[in-house]
Amino acid sequence: MASRLTSLLRSRRGRGDDDDTLTLPVTIMGDEKRSIKLGRCRKPSSSSLVKYILGVGGAALMIFHHGKNKGPPRLRAMTRTYLRHQDQDWHKWSRHDFRAQFQCSHHLSAGTKSVPTLEYWQTLRDVYNSEVDSSVRFDDPVPPTQGYTLNENGAPPYYAKLSPGKGRGLFASRNIQEGELVDGIEGGTKSFMIFTTIDAMRRYLMALPEPMACDVLEWTYTQKIVKGGPSVLLVVSDISSLMNAAWDDDADPNVMPKDKTSSMLLYATRDIKKDEEILMSYGVFPGSIW
Repeated sequence: MASRLTSLLRSRRGRGDDDDTLTLPVTIMGDEKRSIKLGRCRKPSSSSLVKYILGVGGAALMIFHHGKNKGPPRLRAMTRTYLRHQDQDWHKWSRHDFRAQFQCSHHLSAGTKSVPTLEYWQTLRDVYNSEVDSSVRFDDPVPPTQGYTLNENGAPPYYAKLSPGKGRGLFASRNIQEGELVDGIEGGTKSFMIFTTIDAMRRYLMALPEPMACDVLEWTYTQKIVKGGPSVLLVVSDISSLMNAAWDDDADPNVMPKDKTSSMLLYATRDIKKDEEILMSYGVFPGSIW
């Protein structure tokens, strides 16, 4: 993982903010179908821009600029691919700006959110390969719907389902003993999507349909992959991103790091019964760099 971060940093230093990468969403996810086809193309010429605008429709441009977020997701996503090359304001957007533009407060409060499917996780990874780092291989034999390879026994001891009052969450798939490693690998897992610059994160969000971008904003956290190294933005593209925090006064975290310097490794603070929700404290993570 350290070598991956080093190579990513080198590639970012040699890459400017403007590139010729363009995501072309062919089938944008709806409530049921969540898929996307990606491709690369050159920046459109002036004549092709006219055709593109006519094809997308002026109404779609107005929808995006005014933040009304109405109309088909396909039109909104196609509009963003055009704006990436014409409107540079999104390069300055903060996390709050993205949440406002994509109306994430509505999405995150929706009681109809489902547990992400395999296709959903694969889309997040495909867009990352297209927009951020094409060299990363998400080749863990454990599917993201089960997590990742934690140890010789396979996936972590939890599964994802809807959590009453919290949305999506993680629950123990078996009895877990106090002191047992529940989540995390030193150096990171093969599900890590690393963003060494904020602009890389912005490009990534602009290439996603709004509900997916809102999920990513919710799951993004700051971490140091290499001890003593720079802080980076991380998104984990598997169900471990669904772990909730213990917010209620009557609920304490049942998984925590042994110390603040190993916050990527979460151990059971007590015995956890099968089907009990696994809860952590978000306070173990460093302050956000974005």
